[in-house]
Amino acid sequence: MFRTSSRFLLSLLVFCLLASSLQAQKPGMNGGRTTGGIIDVQVRYADGRPGPRGIHVRLESAEGGAEADLDTIEGGKCRFRQSTSGVFIVRIAEGTYKEVSARVELIATPMAYVTLNLVPLNKEPVPEVSVPPADAADSVSVKDLAIPEPARLEFNKGQDALRAKNADESVKHFQKAIKIYADYPQAYRMLGDALVEKQQWPEAETALKKSIELQPDLAPSYFDLGALRNQTKNYPGAEEALKKGLELTPDATVGKYELAKTYWAMGRWQDAAPFAVDTVKAVPDLAAAHVLLANIRLKQRDAVGALHEYQEYLRIEPEGAMAPQVREMVDKVEKALAH
Repeated sequence: MFRTSSRFLLSLLVFCLLASSLQAQKPGMNGGRTTGGIIDVQVRYADGRPGPRGIHVRLESAEGGAEADLDTIEGGKCRFRQSTSGVFIVRIAEGTYKEVSARVELIATPMAYVTLNLVPLNKEPVPEVSVPPADAADSVSVKDLAIPEPARLEFNKGQDALRAKNADESVKHFQKAIKIYADYPQAYRMLGDALVEKQQWPEAETALKKSIELQPDLAPSYFDLGALRNQTKNYPGAEEALKKGLELTPDATVGKYELAKTYWAMGRWQDAAPFAVDTVKAVPDLAAAHVLLANIRLKQRDAVGALHEYQEYLRIEPEGAMAPQVREMVDKVEKALAH
């Protein structure tokens, strides 16, 4: 316990005011770097239904070599927690299904999503199960399987260009993919992300909203839209999009982090607190999230907790974009606690 005095409370109030200027940044923005993150994997049958429990999924580095192995849980899902950033391959190699894989990166974001379709080795139909009547989301999933190969190739080229930080080139490929196949929700989503890189905010929002129109259950599109609206300071719009995404995937850390930033910017730090806590627990090496949580701790008059979070930021990113400001805050909090 630390002693509470009028001098301390006055100092702490100053810290709260200073903290409001230390806005947590989106990973990859303003020179910050992220370390590792989460890869959420969804395994599906070819007709769009969630895959079974017990499908073996392997994570490999793009350069070669196994990183981790998991089995799917109920609903065909599994989650890899990576301590390092980079480009990875997610692969299924089951005896009764063809080997399928997908390329994914954890560089400019702490979260990545991968969907892998189970392709039987034989032609026997998958045993029938009781499923609800097809709705709009099911129809989109089936439609996604019919994407023409030329459109997929353009989509892949667009992703490669975006990873190479060539936003102009990536936009051209995503637009070609959409021209070939107009009902391509993922292409619209990635086009929106590429336009964000070019800071073409209205065009990016239009693309992301089209992605959602085509596939209303595509949670990453809602998260991308919410992050864009945070960037453009449309906080009510960001809250709406992010809450919808979290309705679809309640455990998505990227959605919780962006919503915590939204609430903080709106002055609703009490609402931001649980989402910031969940983010730090899920991705402890996401440095900017520690600054956000530290700011919230100051609002809660928890100087010890704030000091810990600021120190965690400096441990993860000692030369990060916010490091000078954070060091100043650490010094002031330590001095206050010493009195």
